[in-house]
Amino acid sequence: MNKTRYYYLDALRVFLTCIVFYHHSAIAFGASGGWYNKAAVTTTGLTQALLSASMGINQSYFMSLFFFISALLMPLSFHRKGTKAFIMNRLNRLGIPLAIYFFILNPLLNYWIYGSWGGFGLGPMWFVFTLLLFELLYVVCQKLPNINIPKWNKPSTIGIISFMLISGTVAFLVRLIVPTGDSVLGLQLGYFPLYIGMYALGIVAQHNQWMDNINIKDSKPWFLLAILIGIPTMLITMGGCRDKMDNFSGGWNMQAVFYAFWEPIMCVGISYFLLVFNKEFCNKPNRIIQKMSANSFAFYFIHPYVVVGFTFLVGLFAIAPITGLAVVCILGIPVCFIIAMIIKKCFRFIGIKL
Repeated sequence: MNKTRYYYLDALRVFLTCIVFYHHSAIAFGASGGWYNKAAVTTTGLTQALLSASMGINQSYFMSLFFFISALLMPLSFHRKGTKAFIMNRLNRLGIPLAIYFFILNPLLNYWIYGSWGGFGLGPMWFVFTLLLFELLYVVCQKLPNINIPKWNKPSTIGIISFMLISGTVAFLVRLIVPTGDSVLGLQLGYFPLYIGMYALGIVAQHNQWMDNINIKDSKPWFLLAILIGIPTMLITMGGCRDKMDNFSGGWNMQAVFYAFWEPIMCVGISYFLLVFNKEFCNKPNRIIQKMSANSFAFYFIHPYVVVGFTFLVGLFAIAPITGLAVVCILGIPVCFIIAMIIKKCFRFIGIKL
């Protein structure tokens, strides 16, 4: 791939980064999910249900797509730098910020919220920890004999359906042991089958130059399947099982089966469309988008503080929770990008590439 072809990935990375901010902000205002704190007044009733539904839709694709994009770019970096330089680069770029967050920022954030020193923890940096593990595993695999990337010119119907079935089956089995919502060392392993699958697909896509060969027409059936069937089915199924919501997290029940196979359908449909849509319409230089993309990791690194800070701020005013969420996102996202830019420059000054 030519470097100029990465412009659409810049746009997509910015979009996903903003979705992360919205996702955690929505949880703070009452949507389902885990976060550091809750707003003084949270949503209830239908508003809360719709926010929670949007969390489910986000969860089905956004972090998996982050892994896919990372894997899409990683092999080129590895083969350009070589093993030693690549490992040192990843330890500097990922490992040091991860350690800073784990040992300093996470405890400080808990102290800010609750007035007592919190424990060490990954928080949202679980993604960085996992990505570092995946990339180091790729390096190890490159040194093993007879490890070949499969030849797969472009996603086929049979291939996509197979991916959905395998991902869903493995997710269902994993969630029998570790349901979604439960963490092991700060990692929600119930979601990992799709993360691993999408990361592996990113590597396959790069080696087979998928991004040169796919288009919007290819993605439409899968996107329509997700939007026109996946979303309504989820709303109907969860609406009819209000007294069995815990079943969706895992176990020998139909709700767990539904959720395990629903997620890869949504992930493939939305991710496929977002990739080709941005390739078609955003594959050109844009200084603002490029700048935001360059600061997206620093944004991710510091965004918990901005989300928590703005959640506290809007709590000082007598406004509806959904309005508070809108204010947090509208004001917090640009502020977070500005802070990210400053932090990145400060880190660069001391030799850390954020």
